[in-house]
Amino acid sequence: MAISSELEQLLASWIPRQPWFPKLAADFGTDPDITPMSVARAFTYPAEELGGFVGLVTVISVGDGPTLRRLNIPLSLRGTEDLHLRHALIGQVDDLARGSVFVYDGPADPVFVNLMADAIVKRKVFAGGQLSTESLRHDQDRSRALGSLSGQASSGPTSPGPASQGPAGAGQGPAGQVRLGPLPAGDAPYPGATEIVDPADLSAPFDTAAEVVPPKPSKEALNTPAPEAVVVRPIEVTETSANKSTVIIHDEYEPLELSFFRVLENGMPSSLTIPVLLTEAGSRSVPEVIGWSSGRWYDMFEVTEMEAPMALLSHVDVEAEPAWREAVDIVCSVDSGSIGGYNAQAAEMGRRVGELHADLAAEFGIVEGTGEPTKLLVQKWTERVDWALGRAPLALDALVPELRKHRAKLLALGTIGTLQKIHGELTLDHVVSSPTDGYTVVKFSDSANSDPKPPAFDLVALLRSVDYAAGFARLQRTGALESEDGGLVVNGFASDPDALRAIYDSPESLWASQVQNSLLSGYSRARGESIGLGDPVLRAALIDRLLVEVVTELRNRPNWLSVPLATLTLVLKGKPVRASDEPTEAELMVPGPGAGDEGGDEGAAQTAPPEGASGENAAEASSGGEADGDRNSEADVADENAADQDESEEEEVVTSRVPAAFAARGAAAKDADSNGRHLHGFNHGEKRFAPGDEDFEDEDKDFDPDDKDFGNEDSGQEDAKDPKGS
Repeated sequence: MAISSELEQLLASWIPRQPWFPKLAADFGTDPDITPMSVARAFTYPAEELGGFVGLVTVISVGDGPTLRRLNIPLSLRGTEDLHLRHALIGQVDDLARGSVFVYDGPADPVFVNLMADAIVKRKVFAGGQLSTESLRHDQDRSRALGSLSGQASSGPTSPGPASQGPAGAGQGPAGQVRLGPLPAGDAPYPGATEIVDPADLSAPFDTAAEVVPPKPSKEALNTPAPEAVVVRPIEVTETSANKSTVIIHDEYEPLELSFFRVLENGMPSSLTIPVLLTEAGSRSVPEVIGWSSGRWYDMFEVTEMEAPMALLSHVDVEAEPAWREAVDIVCSVDSGSIGGYNAQAAEMGRRVGELHADLAAEFGIVEGTGEPTKLLVQKWTERVDWALGRAPLALDALVPELRKHRAKLLALGTIGTLQKIHGELTLDHVVSSPTDGYTVVKFSDSANSDPKPPAFDLVALLRSVDYAAGFARLQRTGALESEDGGLVVNGFASDPDALRAIYDSPESLWASQVQNSLLSGYSRARGESIGLGDPVLRAALIDRLLVEVVTELRNRPNWLSVPLATLTLVLKGKPVRASDEPTEAELMVPGPGAGDEGGDEGAAQTAPPEGASGENAAEASSGGEADGDRNSEADVADENAADQDESEEEEVVTSRVPAAFAARGAAAKDADSNGRHLHGFNHGEKRFAPGDEDFEDEDKDFDPDDKDFGNEDSGQEDAKDPKGS
């Protein structure tokens, strides 16, 4: 079927206003040219109170050439207006069959969302072949039924009677076949159809044409309509990011999360394949995947048939919260007596991340990084040192000797160890804390489709996220978020060692130190090996990411420069000696190793001091050093702006799109995310970013200083004086 020109015009004006719309696909301020590529009638729900309901799944292309994007636009058509869905109303059109109808965004319509979730659970077969569903639970249930019936068949002949029927509703079919019972309403070709299987074929897969042998239907069955019954459970739209819309279905027995992929690419992305494979393997490190739906269409631009996943259904704990929010709530109230209050949670989080890496290695395998992979990564790391010194010469001036020494050590690195599939964007925003399921890892991005990488990249990102949580709390407590002092930008910490010492002595930094050690301890126990800053790959990735953060904050948020620069100084030079040898009150109150988690001292012992550090400096290098790495990749998302750069300009690598300070004095913990961004987003140029926006989360580890796709981005500082961050 096709959509009317009237609806096409409505979509052309509505799509560009959505947060998931790819901004490069059209010029700003104009309606894009859209091309409907597929329109499938997915659901019909005869509800009088709705004036009739039709659910459509459409694939629409926008842009052309390099800006061409294929969008998934689920639509619900209602005969009557629903004021509760006013925010999701696209417009009103005249339908040839139904007259005047109201068109709504499908993921915001409870009827559409519930019908799609039920279709996935029941593995509904759609007419026309444009839509399909897969259900992991459906396959498991049928496998269990097979096992039960196979056991009965192998025990010998049975008498045809109810006592030997097996599962409820099963019976003896014609010619000794076993009747499994009524098919689900979504799978039955007509009401009352049953599934018949020959016991000799019980070991055969269910996807054969001879699998279902329906009996002759009765007259009553032929005359009885089969309405698509559905229980409309309440829903909540929880996230709308750059490429998906996520909805929570509040089911009394099991809450569900249904994510609609808005931007489609041919094939199965890592954001789907990784959770699916880990669920099938029984991994507890990711939320359980229940199933998904896919769409198929003929692409006139590629002149071929394409298929892509459109929605993913998974288990969710409605009481779960991002680990970033959990950590920030704790560190914002930390004092000298509660520094170790998050150690046990951090150790458990590290253990779960270690299990994730082990599961990924088991599913996708590992490769040796010796040779060309090591050469390429070392080259990138060494070029990064020169790149950072060229773009932040004043702030990094005091660290030039240490950075050159680090660069020389990189050139002598023999191997980066084993490589494997990793998450790729593992900040605290990508870890969820649940009171029932513990910690699970979410939001796998399609960038994980790239080549295998060192697991240290995920650890570095997580450790840097911890450091930014502590940095946010410290900046908020001291009022530095609204400071006008530019001394750090000009001189770094060279002219003010007391300021650097004050940061290290703050309760927030001591909190971060113990959390990072506990996290590494938990990870080490899960992997069965000692992981710490003494590992040359972890240390190199850490410094690499810190250099990116320094340039990022210098350009966009000078008030945040102290967060990465202090940690970089700690890793390279160690903690400066204070004038007095008396410990601070916070240090006196720090619990001993292992007080907050089972392996606190193990994590501390695993870290290595910086060159020339000893005594107190060596002890504290373990904490701050491991903190360094939350945005190595955050320098690499600026590729979208590169198209606007003049190729004749000097090649410049721009770090991540980091907004200005999101809060002045009095900012709450809930107002930040794991990179210190304001929760409500901000205007950056002509694009609005918000936490969870995949275009904002720049986690491409393959940053290339010579990549012309990186543009310049210095406009973020103009937002620094906006206390609302928007």
